[in-house]
Amino acid sequence: MLEMRPVYTSYEREEYTAPFGIVPEKDKVVICARYPERFVGLAYVALCGEVGTVCKLSLVDGYEDETDLFLLGKAMLNYFDLHGVKTVVYPDLESESDFCKKNAARLGFRRDADGVGRLNLDGYFTHTCRN
Repeated sequence: MLEMRPVYTSYEREEYTAPFGIVPEKDKVVICARYPERFVGLAYVALCGEVGTVCKLSLVDGYEDETDLFLLGKAMLNYFDLHGVKTVVYPDLESESDFCKKNAARLGFRRDADGVGRLNLDGYFTHTCRN
């Protein structure tokens, strides 16, 4: 079963960010996605009041599973929501692969003229559709 959780120890943070060439910064959060036998991806994010920034949302090289990336994205957005974030910014969305862009669109991100993805979390997890 896929498990997604924030990691806090320096060892885990370094272990999960290394495959992406990221040196973990103190003010950023690492959310890992892993199966019991292997690590498959991460969300590397920053929080600043009511604004959250997606620094990296990706699966490891050679692993492209749309469902797992979508679930990791949902876990990331849930983390933001639980920490009071109202607006999520994905600044490097334009430079991402088509696989990541498609996932970001499925999560609800919309690109502005500068290629920056934005998502408003107001009602994101509580909205119900009425027919």
